[in-house]
Amino acid sequence: MGFKRIKSYFETILNKHREIFQLYTTGLSRKEVERLLKKDTLEALTYYKARTIFKDRPPEHKSLKSHIEVYRAIFVSFIMQLTPARRLFYILSFCGFVLGMIAGNGLWIIGAFVVVNLLLALELADKLTTRDELEIAREIQVSLEPEDLPETPWLSVSFTSKPAKIVGGDFFNFVKRSDDQILSIVGDVAGKGIPAALYAAHIQSMFEPLSEQNASPASILNGLNHLICKRLREGDFITAVIAFFESGEKSLTIARAGHNWPLYYNSHSKMIEPLKSKGVCLGIDEEMGFSSCLEEKKLPVNSGDVLLLYSDGITEAMNASQQLFDQSRLESALLESAHFPAEKIIECINLRIEEFVQSEEPHDDVTMVALKVK
Repeated sequence: MGFKRIKSYFETILNKHREIFQLYTTGLSRKEVERLLKKDTLEALTYYKARTIFKDRPPEHKSLKSHIEVYRAIFVSFIMQLTPARRLFYILSFCGFVLGMIAGNGLWIIGAFVVVNLLLALELADKLTTRDELEIAREIQVSLEPEDLPETPWLSVSFTSKPAKIVGGDFFNFVKRSDDQILSIVGDVAGKGIPAALYAAHIQSMFEPLSEQNASPASILNGLNHLICKRLREGDFITAVIAFFESGEKSLTIARAGHNWPLYYNSHSKMIEPLKSKGVCLGIDEEMGFSSCLEEKKLPVNSGDVLLLYSDGITEAMNASQQLFDQSRLESALLESAHFPAEKIIECINLRIEEFVQSEEPHDDVTMVALKVK
């Protein structure tokens, strides 16, 4: 009877722990929990290491002593990210825990545990406040996106845009100059997060007035570069591509500022052509030759032709084996779906990307715009 009672007691404890684990990991498998924990740990180590002397000067010899030095520097970097008051309480709790373990004093250990959890709660509150502010920033960023797609009897238009973080550096827009003329832009600010999102919003707000003044994609990019180049921080840059459809001439004009080559599907040849017009990134001073590097590419369009504008978050989407989705897979997905309307084309490409990356989180912002001639 004693053995059965002990067995029942441990089974009860085990079931409670299993229930707690399931509660805190709802919807996640064991592999996903391990993957997320590994990802978060690596991101944290990279963040703190970037604030040590080992960022630009790795240890010369990979000995045990050098590894200890690296982790000691990371630990100090972690401590220094706390506010002075929290730093003091953390050090006191750390010392209290060590002394409690040495002296076998349970009260010191419990006190250290309580203080550390209090500090954790304070840091979590800061993080949640920041996240709430980021959610508001995301709402503002979404509100800057076009509310309604341009409606014309000759062009089918669709898009998708997903940031890698809460806010992102990709941007897109449409301007309908008349029933016969439509302009579209897709761009990508170097980096992710709030700095990139601020630049993206600035570019997005300038695109519409410049498009209303001029229909030439190259002229619009020149105008954007003139306005933005003096505002960018050193080392920052922005890529963009502008497409101008004109139904009267049945033509498409492209200009590119260092962005990914747009993909053009020709309904007659059933082939896909990357439109490789020349151009450097926005942020280059005019005196350094931004205008002279720009090239417009104009081509006739026919019913059934498709233009796909996209950011590098598409081609650089990565699966668990560290393989890239790359341009060849994107071209294959476009070729398979080109006979559909623009909205269905976007859905099909998104499905192919999801099948490829599976449960991997995005490494970069993802944006696509599809325009199909009816």
